Amino acid sequence: MMLFQRPQQLALSYAKKPDVTVVYLTANLKNDQVAFAERVKPHLWLVFSGCFEEIMPILANAKKTVMSLSWTINKPYVDMLRPEKLIYEYIDELEIFDKYDENMLQDHQILMGLADVTVCTATKLFNQAKGKARNPLLSPNAGDYAFFAKTETYEISPQIREKVGKYQCVLGYYGALASWFDYDLIKEIARRKPDWLFVLVGMDYDGTLGKSGIGEYDNILYIPPQPYQELPRFLKAFDIATIPFVINEITLSTSPVKLFEYMAAGKPILTSKMPECLKYESVRTYQDADEFCALAEELLALKPDAPYWNTLKCEALKNTWDARTDEILNAIGLADT
Repeated sequence: MMLFQRPQQLALSYAKKPDVTVVYLTANLKNDQVAFAERVKPHLWLVFSGCFEEIMPILANAKKTVMSLSWTINKPYVDMLRPEKLIYEYIDELEIFDKYDENMLQDHQILMGLADVTVCTATKLFNQAKGKARNPLLSPNAGDYAFFAKTETYEISPQIREKVGKYQCVLGYYGALASWFDYDLIKEIARRKPDWLFVLVGMDYDGTLGKSGIGEYDNILYIPPQPYQELPRFLKAFDIATIPFVINEITLSTSPVKLFEYMAAGKPILTSKMPECLKYESVRTYQDADEFCALAEELLALKPDAPYWNTLKCEALKNTWDARTDEILNAIGLADT
């Protein structure tokens, strides 16, 4: 699985709970090649969805069955398994999902009504779910603190090591590069600050990267998608970790997973004024290129004993995947699981 985000992280966290076994279904669409089932962790199995009916008798023997869905296309599994508890994860505006159409909208409404809890990752999504979902819960994304807190122990990736050493400041980003990424702002900062380097790591999600013109700048370095386990080797080089998204209907509902990974890595954070980023004291947010530069200068000038660093660590520790699974299980009455 190249993507390693909320669904995968929650599966890992649920699998740590006592007396819990997690079955994660994959359709083998891109990166997975599972013939039947593969054991990922002691209590976590990756199972080819085409074999779901074959594992139904095994699941039927569980003391309790809990199903968690984050994509409406998986709704048929609810009728097949008839779980005792249903978690519906409302994690983004629906239009960013593949195969978005009227059927998806209809299934979304049905799942909110059926689910024992509808988990909303952003306040905007939570407000949309209120009055429609039987039991809405605001539960933003989180980070794997234990993994990213070790970032400073890694060696910088050889893909960027030589180049980053030539610049006064390295501003970094990893994740999807798409229509919501503010290419124009990045180019403006690159023009103003030739001694600052942007390192952008991720996939060209919708073809906008090639049209953006960032390849014309020596101080903007693009790196194709990297395995999750390699991310700290890039993050290690960042002087400031950024999330430069435009503000639109999609990003108004975005709770970036990388935000909490940046926190755990102990990196100063600079983002656009997305509502979900404004909630955290350790996150600096900009309105325009002028404010971006001013805030970046402030972050670069932070002393080692500045209170900022303690705030960053405290917020990282409060926003872990284990904390999120506890919230969700509590919401469905399984807090002691």
